[in-house]
Amino acid sequence: MSAALEFLLLGAFFASYLWKGIFFATGVLMAGSVLVLAASFWRTRKFEPLPLAVTILVLLLGGVTLLLHDPVFIKWKFSIIEWLFGGVFIATHFMRRPLVQRMLDAQIRLPAPVWKRLNLMWASFFLLLGSVNVYVLYHFDTADWVKFKVWWSTGAMLVFVVSQALYMSRHIETENIS
Repeated sequence: MSAALEFLLLGAFFASYLWKGIFFATGVLMAGSVLVLAASFWRTRKFEPLPLAVTILVLLLGGVTLLLHDPVFIKWKFSIIEWLFGGVFIATHFMRRPLVQRMLDAQIRLPAPVWKRLNLMWASFFLLLGSVNVYVLYHFDTADWVKFKVWWSTGAMLVFVVSQALYMSRHIETENIS
């Protein structure tokens, strides 16, 4: 449900940008983030760290964007979140079970070195995506940044997820059933 809400929020951001511009879209993003956090709380009866952190960042940077009437702050939100994700993947790489393994090992059995490689791939992807966002926000106008945020980064994520699935499929361990 959370992924569906996130895509819905991304769609609302894009539609509101097309309709009324970046500042209206920022307000929609702020309100939508609070709704996503509320939905997460309603489902789990606790504040999950990820939706809470994203909502705080959106409210903080969105508020500064609206207060100063400068879209650069809301544009930075994307990089900060991607870098936080990358940092978490890197930090867990040095634990017994990296984050990607914690998220997926109930469904998939892979050798430990494969989990480690997958974890580093995810960390690298998030760090790279956050860095590309910084390049785009400073070298392109807001319309191009919105296109990058909505279409290119989403497309990159889909391609990356498919490539990860293909990589994992080559290494899945199966139990012998006699």
